[in-house]
Amino acid sequence: GYCMISVLETMKTFSAQDGLTEEAIVTKLRTCRYHHLFLHTSLRHNPSGTSRWGEFGEGGLLWGECREKSFEWFVGIPVEAILCKVREVYGLDPEAMFRNVTFSAENRPQSLYLGTATQIGVIPTEGIPSLLKVLLPTNCVGLPVLYIRGLLLNPPTQAIASDIQESCRLMNNLTCSVPDFTCVSAAKLVKLLESKEANHLEFCRIKNVADEILHMHRNIELRAVLQVLLEPTWVETGLKVEYDLLVNECEWISRRISEIIFLDDEKGQEISSFDYVPGGFFEDVESSWKCRVKKTHAEEAFDEVDNAAENLSVAVMQDFVPIVSRVKSVMSAFGGPKGEICYVLVDEICRGTETAKGTCIAGSIVETLDQIGCLGIVSTHLHGIFDLPLTTKRTVYKAMGTENVDGRISPTWKLIDGVCRESLAFETARKEGLPEKVILRASEMYLTTYESTSTMRSNTEHLNSEAHLHRSIIELQKEVDSAVTIICQSKLTDLYKKKSLSEIPKVMTVTIGAREQPPPSTVGASCMYVLFRRDKKLYVGQTDDLMGRVYAHRTKEGMQNIPFIYMVVSGKSIAGQLETLLINQLPLH
Repeated sequence: GYCMISVLETMKTFSAQDGLTEEAIVTKLRTCRYHHLFLHTSLRHNPSGTSRWGEFGEGGLLWGECREKSFEWFVGIPVEAILCKVREVYGLDPEAMFRNVTFSAENRPQSLYLGTATQIGVIPTEGIPSLLKVLLPTNCVGLPVLYIRGLLLNPPTQAIASDIQESCRLMNNLTCSVPDFTCVSAAKLVKLLESKEANHLEFCRIKNVADEILHMHRNIELRAVLQVLLEPTWVETGLKVEYDLLVNECEWISRRISEIIFLDDEKGQEISSFDYVPGGFFEDVESSWKCRVKKTHAEEAFDEVDNAAENLSVAVMQDFVPIVSRVKSVMSAFGGPKGEICYVLVDEICRGTETAKGTCIAGSIVETLDQIGCLGIVSTHLHGIFDLPLTTKRTVYKAMGTENVDGRISPTWKLIDGVCRESLAFETARKEGLPEKVILRASEMYLTTYESTSTMRSNTEHLNSEAHLHRSIIELQKEVDSAVTIICQSKLTDLYKKKSLSEIPKVMTVTIGAREQPPPSTVGASCMYVLFRRDKKLYVGQTDDLMGRVYAHRTKEGMQNIPFIYMVVSGKSIAGQLETLLINQLPLH
C-alpha cells in the first residue's frame, strides 16, 4: 500500500501511516489542511493498482487528485528527505529535531472508502447533507467538529474507541457541573509561545484549560472522565503524560499565570485621568494594555506612561488653555476687540462680476489670506484661478470627487486632494428641469468653443504631471529606503544589545514595484512595510500576511499598482515596535 507522512512544523512533530489504499490517501488529502505537498519519485514507477503515473504522470484516482494541486517531487529515504524539505521551506536549523508521534496501526480498522465518506456526508459534497451538522448541535464548531470527523474517517483501535465510549457514558451520568472545556489550537498556541507573542487573552485561555483540568481532578465524578481520556489524548497528540504529572504541571501553570497577569475579577490599575485632557483619550490609548500585566513585572514601563500622561496634561494646561480662554473672551456677546485667531469661509468668491477680472480679484484675495496665515475655506467655480501665477505657501487645493455612472458624471460628495476642473453644470441644469433641447445646444457650443483647447491643455498637463509624479516617487523611494534602513538598523542594534545577543541582523529592504507581488518566502513571516501613495504620502504597517495586506491596499480607490518596500523581521513584536518607530521618525527625515 501507500505511505503518507504528515509533518506539523509548529509542533515539530511528524507521523507516518503505512498500508494505505489509494482511496484512503485521496480521502486524507481532501480532508486534511496542508501548505505543501511532496510526492516521492517512487510513484512514477508504480506498476500496480490504477495509479500508473508514467514519465509525466497519468491515470489513476491519486494522480487525478494531485494534478489539480501544487506539488513537488522528492527523492531519498522518505522520512529523512521530507524533514529536510520542511526545514528548508520554513528556514529552520538543519539540525532541528522533530518528534515522532506515529501511533501504531496494529489492530486499527481501515479508513473509510472515499465513496462511503462522500455518500454519508463526512466529506463536504454538493447536494449531500453534512452528517456532522445533523449529529452535532449548531453551537458546536471548530476543533470539536474536526476531531469527530477525524474519528469517523480514521476509526481508532478498539481499546481507544472503548475509552471514548466510556468517557461519553460517564459524562452522561454526571450529577455535578462541568467546566466550559476551553478549546485552543495547539499549533497556534505553540507558535505564539515560541515567538513570545502570546497576549493577555491567550494566557487567559491557557489558564482556563489548566483550571478546567484541575476542576475535573478535584471532583470525584469528573476525575474518572479525565483519567479515561488520557489514552485518546495520547493518540491524538503523541504525548503520553502520566496523570499525576499532568495535574502538577497544570497547578504550576495556573499559579504562574496568576502571578503575572490580571484576571477578570481583579482591580488595581486605573486609567489615567487629568482635568484638562478628555477622559476618552486615555481610555483609547491605555485600555488595550492596562489591567493586563501586573505592574510589578513592568514597573519602569508603567512609570514612563504615567509620567507621559502627566506631562501631556501640563502641556495642554500651559499651551492651550490660555488660547481657548482668550478666544472665548473675544467672542463674547458683549463685543470687544476682534480675536487673533481668524477663520474665513468664502463661498463663490467674486462670482458677481466679469469672469476674467473676477478671477484675478479672487486670486489676489487668496494670496492675501495665505500671507496673513488665515484659516478658512474658499470655494469657487472660476476654474481660471488655477492658471494664475499665485504666490502662496500654505494654500491646499481640494475638490469634490466625481464618478461616471451610466455615461453621466455624478458627484461622490467626498472631498479629495487636487484641482477641480470638472463642471456639473449640464447635469445640474437637467436636474433643475431645464429643457433637454436647451441643454443639448449648450453642450454643442461648449464642445465647439472650449473642449478642444481644454483637452489639449489637459493632455499636456496630464503627461507632464505623470512624468513628474513617476520621477518624484522614485526619488521618494530612494530617500525612504535609506531612512528606513538607518532607523530600523539603529533600533535592532539597541534591542539585540539589551538581550546580549552577539549576532545583530542586517536590515535588508526589498522594493516591489507596480504590478509586482512579494515572493512566497514572506508567507507566514512577520513583515514591516511602507506603501508609496500617489499623493506622495506614506503608509507604514506590519503584518504576518504581506500578500493579503498589499492586495487589500491595492483594491482601494487610487491605490492600484502602488509600489512599496518591505523587510522581514523576527517576530510580530519587533515588527510592531519598528512600525511605531517609523511612523514617528520618518516625517523627521
